[in-house]
Amino acid sequence: MSSSRDARRVGHGQPLVAIVGRPNVGKSTLFNRLAGGRQAITDDQPGVTRDRLYAEVEWTGRHFTLVDTGGLVPRSKDEMESLVRIQAEEAIAEADLVVLLCDAREGVTDADLQVAEMLRRSGCASVLVVNKVDHLEQADTLGEFYRLGLGDPHPVSAVTGRRSGDLLEILTAALGLIPSEEVEKGQPIAITLAGRPNAGKSTMINRLSDSQVSIVDAKPGTTRDTTSILLEWEGREFLLTDTAGLRHRTKVEGQVEYYSGLRAGHAIEKADVVLLLIDAAEGVTVQDARIARQVIEAGRGLIVVANKWDQIEAKGGDTGEYRKEMEARFPFLVDYPILFSSGMTGKGVWPCLREAVKIWETRRLRVPTARLNKFLTAVFTATPPGGGVDVRVYYITQQGVAPPTFVAFVNHPTQIPESYKRFVENHLRREFGFSGTPVRILFRPNRRGAET
Repeated sequence: MSSSRDARRVGHGQPLVAIVGRPNVGKSTLFNRLAGGRQAITDDQPGVTRDRLYAEVEWTGRHFTLVDTGGLVPRSKDEMESLVRIQAEEAIAEADLVVLLCDAREGVTDADLQVAEMLRRSGCASVLVVNKVDHLEQADTLGEFYRLGLGDPHPVSAVTGRRSGDLLEILTAALGLIPSEEVEKGQPIAITLAGRPNAGKSTMINRLSDSQVSIVDAKPGTTRDTTSILLEWEGREFLLTDTAGLRHRTKVEGQVEYYSGLRAGHAIEKADVVLLLIDAAEGVTVQDARIARQVIEAGRGLIVVANKWDQIEAKGGDTGEYRKEMEARFPFLVDYPILFSSGMTGKGVWPCLREAVKIWETRRLRVPTARLNKFLTAVFTATPPGGGVDVRVYYITQQGVAPPTFVAFVNHPTQIPESYKRFVENHLRREFGFSGTPVRILFRPNRRGAET
């Protein structure tokens, strides 16, 4: 049986730069500015970022990985702030260079002094950056930041981008980077963990990566940003992405949760395969089905994972009956694998990766045109569409992969009912083994471009 000992974290392959600082100094805004996109959620309220976020940065042919962290409150006894501090400390430990970000408008605070002391004790290379310097005259007020003992303060405005290019030059020089050619390499299988709040997504990604990638808390809604980790297992690379819990839009509260939902949606759209985690103890809900349909409409592979199965197993629960009930309630799930796991104990988590590999390969399967035409002719001959119209099929071809997409040319495409299209899709799935992936079949007029 595979275990976490068989998996290993894959190094980023390039230097790591971590941004740290107390809450609300603009770390996520600077992260977004340097990474060239709105990857981290920003908000006026402190404490929005909790987990570590990674992004690749390129500057004049030089590459490094940037890490965003939650706000450091060094001596706080608050449970969540303590968990955030652990995340930031892990980022510092793995970083080649640390950026301490401060706020020019507030000056040096006790929290800044405590974080600076932590960096000096760690012995890591660091760069002091002072944010919210929007005007030239503000630079005259930076003298007090020498108190932190981390060298010259470098002024920036993360919001406007002022001196961000200068900062990138400073960072790449501190890392000793020189321009290099882009290295071609195989892309990892992108797996996104999605689901309702408190379904166990963060526990699952921590179990698979054998590290504290995401903060886990009994309260729902702990994860807000998407967090990713690169993993190698059984000779394959995986990019695992944890997401915020998705609730029905009528129950979304505030801007932070709204943007968290957007990030989760984008992570689904970028995935090869989505692990939809449901709370096995609660059973599959209408919202779970909505998320599943969102994945399918996005053309992604889908695995339904009944997580926290250890709680059901302890009561004598049966996987066969559970699967039967789930498919009876939501029949469209019959085309997708349903697995059972416990992120807490680790039981059943590794088959999720194995199944994801199968679906990744299935999504890229190409069927020869001759086999497709023989198949479709046999289906139309054995069971015509009906409806009083003589619908004839001319030929079918595969238009694309990921998801598998087919175009069938017939004489009367508008006369083919949706039920018959699903009938053909079901036969296509069984004939060629398209399990776990959406399949798209488009019916088009024949080559003369009109129905005849």
